[in-house]
Amino acid sequence: MNPRKIIEITQTTRHVPESIPAQYIGISLVFVVFLLSFAYLFYAGFDLSIVQGKSYAALANSNSVGKEAVFGERGMIVDREGKALVQNKKSYDIFIDPLQAEKQTIKSLFPQKETEIDKIFADTRGLTVILIHDAPKELVVSLKEKNLPGILLKHSYVRDYLNPLPFAHLLGYTGVASEADLNNNSSYLRNQIVGKAGLEFSYDSELQGELRYDTYEKDAFGNQVSATSTSAPASGQQLTLAINKKMQENLYASVKKAVDSNKAKGGSAVILDVTNGDVIALVSYPSYDINKFVGGISYRDYDKLIKDPQTPLLNRPIAAQEPPGSTFKTIVGVAALETGTITPETKILAPGVIRLTGGLQFQDFRRRYNGNLNIKEALMVSSNIFFCRSIISMGIEKFLPYAERFGIGKTTGIDLPGEMRGRLPSPENKIWLANNGATWLDPVWYPEGDSCNSAIGQGITLATPLQMAVLTAAIANGGTVYKPRVVQKITDSSGKVREKAPVVVAQDIASDTTLTLIRDGMRMSVAEARGVATALRYVPMKVAAKTGTAEFGVKDKNGYSTAHGWVIGFYPYEKPKYAFVMMVEGAGSSSVVTFAMRDFLNKK
Repeated sequence: MNPRKIIEITQTTRHVPESIPAQYIGISLVFVVFLLSFAYLFYAGFDLSIVQGKSYAALANSNSVGKEAVFGERGMIVDREGKALVQNKKSYDIFIDPLQAEKQTIKSLFPQKETEIDKIFADTRGLTVILIHDAPKELVVSLKEKNLPGILLKHSYVRDYLNPLPFAHLLGYTGVASEADLNNNSSYLRNQIVGKAGLEFSYDSELQGELRYDTYEKDAFGNQVSATSTSAPASGQQLTLAINKKMQENLYASVKKAVDSNKAKGGSAVILDVTNGDVIALVSYPSYDINKFVGGISYRDYDKLIKDPQTPLLNRPIAAQEPPGSTFKTIVGVAALETGTITPETKILAPGVIRLTGGLQFQDFRRRYNGNLNIKEALMVSSNIFFCRSIISMGIEKFLPYAERFGIGKTTGIDLPGEMRGRLPSPENKIWLANNGATWLDPVWYPEGDSCNSAIGQGITLATPLQMAVLTAAIANGGTVYKPRVVQKITDSSGKVREKAPVVVAQDIASDTTLTLIRDGMRMSVAEARGVATALRYVPMKVAAKTGTAEFGVKDKNGYSTAHGWVIGFYPYEKPKYAFVMMVEGAGSSSVVTFAMRDFLNKK
């Protein structure tokens, strides 16, 4: 063979690929890429399912599915004319998730909440807990910018009380449910906003918005991966009060003026509708700003309130138990007439001072000579001696059932928390007190001395202003004792109204003749020259009243160092509609309170 030829053939053979079409080359490359991809996927699948399968399965199982409680807005509270007393403001709450948050970081952000933060992180349950309800706007903006793990910001509604001081003890306030709240009420949920005092507490179940749940899913790292939400839940029910907003504010101003100008400890007042027990106004002074409690009051501010000697947190109309002084003579007069101890014509000499068995002196105010008095005249001049003689003749055992009928010594049942029951002036109560810490008392009932002290609302007799208002209303309306009601009606979110009917506690507690005499005596106290409540003569309506000066403090030869001032009454005299009571602690005399009541009545 020709060597050259061989070379040519070889060269020709080398250049065969150059003659293969381009499309075949592209198909080959695709095939190679496909094979490589398949090999990689096979390997990855093997690694995922076999090598790492157990790890990912564990993580998947640790994903959490749960639900979050969502409440509708809290129900409104309005006065009898529909005027709002509270509103809901949109706000933010700050929650801490101890499983995601760093404790020291949280403490550095909220140094004033160190105690609460320690509790959150000490709880082994790892629950997400609300730290601040109604957070300041600047703080919320700052936290949004930081976006720190474990700090959650959630939309909320917060109570805004529109005129907090006059209405504080009526409305109360809301706050985050405490451990005590959760233990005492099984229906409460953690982090729920609940009523803490006043009507917010008494009607919490009605005011609570509808409860619904949003469901969510979080992955193993605490990130929310899905959520479902429903339409906004319905708001709570609306309370329509018997309270008249304007009268409440005016009465508060009059009590405040009397207390402040006389440097007294405190004061209270109540106005009732005598026909049904509606509480038209209920005032306690000094008061406090309930808006400070909504977001959580500071320890400093709270400490200041509880250490204040004027006890601003005390709801005085229902919880201040004080000797009622001469206002108590009204029911002593009722009992004396009803038992036949005296008649409308009975005259008793009031010479200024008398001497009881054993030599004890008992006197009228400043030993004033009042002459021969009947029941109406005795009420007009407020004679201690007349009622002392009457109760001695009647006996304490016959008197006590009448005091009980009028509600002394038991709660009225008002729809507010914290009511006290006062105390009956019974031998049993005196002896019990003497044997249980009241070392200034003898464990003996003295038929004359103790009875006479009781007849003028002193001794061991105690009553709340509300009790005195209820008994005054019963005198005014002809003998019916009503349960006082603050809430008139409740309206749900659909507009359905539930009326609260008046509740009669007792009827016909005394005859018309007896109650007419008492009413006449109270009117004479205002209208006659010798009356002790003549300041109330100068008001736009005819008023009937009875004053009371309850002495207390250090006693010397001139009497006690100070006194509580009382006035009870009703108006209009001809057809009673409203009963009232006002009491100023440490006022010095009843005249202070009578002038304060006149100030209020002239504002109408």
